[in-house]
Amino acid sequence: MRYYIDDEIFQKFPNFRRVVVLARDIDNHGENPELRALLRSAELGVREPNLAEFPDLPRLNIWVEAFKSLGINPKKHPPSVINMIKRVRKGTELPYINHLVAVFNCLSLNNLLSCGGDDLSVVQGDLALTVADGTELYSPLGQPEVREHPSPGEVIYLDTATKEIYCRCWCWKNGDVSKLTENTTKTAINIDGMLPAFSLDQLADLGAQAAAMLERFTGASTSIKIMAPDSPEFTID
Repeated sequence: MRYYIDDEIFQKFPNFRRVVVLARDIDNHGENPELRALLRSAELGVREPNLAEFPDLPRLNIWVEAFKSLGINPKKHPPSVINMIKRVRKGTELPYINHLVAVFNCLSLNNLLSCGGDDLSVVQGDLALTVADGTELYSPLGQPEVREHPSPGEVIYLDTATKEIYCRCWCWKNGDVSKLTENTTKTAINIDGMLPAFSLDQLADLGAQAAAMLERFTGASTSIKIMAPDSPEFTID
């Protein structure tokens, strides 16, 4: 399958980079005490007093401004990492859903960026980060019975064959159809960053960290792709 980012997105946000960690032969069953401890440690990190004004930090504020420029209300539809930090700073412990989710939640909290993942076994067409025309379909995570349409012009991540949205408002909320479960054996983990809040070297290192954690905790084989204006697509075998 082809995985691509629409030119319109890079034209408007030339500093956007998406690191994609592909993993296959995954064992996503059970719970790992060491990974759970890493998740709890990441939560403690974002509860530090110096993060009280976290939305103003460059790594997060750059997304707030990007959302505003797209007409997305970042208070109503915050980037996933901001929503997660809010929950954790209120004292909530994130549930250990499975190894894959725990890995990218650790990365999100430790590095203040949005991460997400999808089960590639459900993809029928190509994967695209593109601009909605409003006819696409979306079921919120945990609500498969709910069917919604995005707003025209909204940045969405979807399956081009079914027009099923895997993530709304760029990196706001994942959909139910492609959720990661204990039976997931093949996934694409997306790590979103903006220059200069992150350097290319930092983003590449985060991809390597994610791959190492996936290999360690799920036994997966991995590969890494970095999507940019000069490399907006690749093929997944």
